[in-house]
Amino acid sequence: MKKILLCLLLLCAVGAQAAEKLPDNMYFKAMQKEMARSLQKLKIPGAPKIFYVAYKLVNFTNAPKVLASLGELYPQDQADSLLIAYAWVDMGTPQHDSLGYRHNEYNNRYNYRPQYERGVAKSYEGLRQTLWDLTDQAAVFASETYQQKESYKRTKTSDKQAPKVDFIPQPQASYVQEISPMPPYNVQDLQNWVKAASAQGKAFAFLEEFRIIVTPLQKETYYLNSLGGFYQYAQPMFTIRWIAKLRNKDGYKQSYDREIWVQDFASVEQTLQTHTRQLLTDLQNMYTAVKGDTYLGPVLLSPQAAGNFLQALFVPNVQNTSVLLTQNGPDSEGGAFVQKQGMRVISNAVDLYDKPLWQTYQGQPLGGFTPVDDEGVQTTELTLTQNGLLTDLPRSSRPFKNSTRSNGHARMPGLSLPREQLTNLWVEAKHPQTAQALKEQLLAKCREWGLEYGYILYDFPTDRNGRVQRALRVYTQPGKPDQWVYGLEVNNPNVRSLRDIVAAADNPAVIHFDTQSDLIESQSIIAPSLLLEELELTPSRTTPDKPPFVKKP
Repeated sequence: MKKILLCLLLLCAVGAQAAEKLPDNMYFKAMQKEMARSLQKLKIPGAPKIFYVAYKLVNFTNAPKVLASLGELYPQDQADSLLIAYAWVDMGTPQHDSLGYRHNEYNNRYNYRPQYERGVAKSYEGLRQTLWDLTDQAAVFASETYQQKESYKRTKTSDKQAPKVDFIPQPQASYVQEISPMPPYNVQDLQNWVKAASAQGKAFAFLEEFRIIVTPLQKETYYLNSLGGFYQYAQPMFTIRWIAKLRNKDGYKQSYDREIWVQDFASVEQTLQTHTRQLLTDLQNMYTAVKGDTYLGPVLLSPQAAGNFLQALFVPNVQNTSVLLTQNGPDSEGGAFVQKQGMRVISNAVDLYDKPLWQTYQGQPLGGFTPVDDEGVQTTELTLTQNGLLTDLPRSSRPFKNSTRSNGHARMPGLSLPREQLTNLWVEAKHPQTAQALKEQLLAKCREWGLEYGYILYDFPTDRNGRVQRALRVYTQPGKPDQWVYGLEVNNPNVRSLRDIVAAADNPAVIHFDTQSDLIESQSIIAPSLLLEELELTPSRTTPDKPPFVKKP
């Protein structure tokens, strides 16, 4: 039975660590010793004093992957592990510090990031040496940044614009989860399941590739800062990934990549069977699909597409709320909704919440589980929108408007120093309906618009290419069969579409988004199908290969 200790440590003084409460393992021993050395002895001539140090260690323990392609198992490397160490420091004083400033967004040397190293030796001596090196590098970086930031303030920031304080120490928290080795599982059974599932692809001659990869892994995270905040927890899971490539009947090449996380071995077989059958059905549909055409009208988003939709249009606009000072003008990563609190930013058909303490949802692990953030502050649930109005935003220890309180949402997106980020976004339908009822509403709206058909999208672009991989054309004429469509793009997706949500279904699903590769920092969205009043779709300009095509042997 896992023992969980969650306690608030009301410690705001520099260096006020609750050493007696730290877990007794080499990770915390190494971090604590190196932190004490850095605060006492690390000095850079001409630079201000270090007043804050933070370390984060992420340890991945991977059992051997199981990979099969069209019924053939491929040998994989033996079990491996990867330990990544991060270190960052703050110089000066809380009133004038070295963080919150990006010198040059186009120069990697001054990116807003911690010092880090991958492949750290898993020994006390190896950890101490790595943390020593990283802390020294972080101190040099902080010294240079402090000087540049102070110069920037003097020359480009008026007294009215300059914050009265750069960093506000917060009450510190701790979270300790007992960490056990990854539970054992039957390797032979797993290989048989993956082999059998991938073999089903042989029945579809149009498939050029059909691979399934199952990775058993455990992610362990350890964190300590010099104000007294710390945490440790583990996330065991099995990631199941399907990779498929085909050339449809018109000669267009298409690629599909899906991933599901499951919490335990007992769920793997059923998940493999269910999702493999569904994917092969989807691939058969896309092989016979027709090219899409220009469309302007109502659109129904599947749960997957709805999650993509919110990830593209809502999530980035409510994050990074404490805007960085930058040498090259406005902070390009600052959330666009920062100044819109209390305003209508989304339809009142849904309310949005951030759920940092949710570890799982319907048996699936969630990527945003964050009991304590990367500034040592206890996380709190956020009601982000209510009745369409923006009611709250993620906050950190850096000042935001008139707020001096963090709500525990400082996380490390990508290779960034902690910034204000969401964790697990939960979309609650105000008046949930069945997916079939939403489809009928879609058709009713199409008739009102005088349209022959409408679209159901099964994904939504989260990048600049705007491409939709799978869409279903549904006709208003009774009895006319639906038609699968490929080659559509969303024309100029923008936040206005958030206010076009008409209704939501009762079929929520989990969608994961990695803010950095290797699952180091992730977010999850739990979203149902969403009906949009209007969306413009256009055919892509991609052209097919010229025949003849060489068939798979």
